Amino acid sequence: MLQNLQNFFKLCKILKTRGNWPLILKSKKQLWNFILCRNGLIQKPFFSAVLYWFQMLKGLDILVWRLETFGFLFSPRLNDDDRKHINKSLK
Repeated sequence: MLQNLQNFFKLCKILKTRGNWPLILKSKKQLWNFILCRNGLIQKPFFSAVLYWFQMLKGLDILVWRLETFGFLFSPRLNDDDRKHINKSLK
C-alpha cells in the first residue's frame, strides 16, 4: 500500500513535467472515460475501477507506458520543439 502511494506521487510528478496538457485539456471526457474504465475492452463499475487503478499503481512503469501510448504523456526524449510539433494539429 505504501508503494502504491509513493507511485501515485511519482505519477503526479511525471504528469507535471511530461504531461501533454494541450491534449489533456482538449480530451477531458476521453481521459475520464479511460480512468473510470467506461470505454474499450475494460468496462468496470466505479468501485471496481478504483480497485483496478490501485492495482495498476503497483507497476508505475506500465501505467506510464499506457499514458505515453495514448499521448497523454510525452516521451522523456522529446524536446520543446518536438512537443509543439506533435500538438500542432490539435488547434
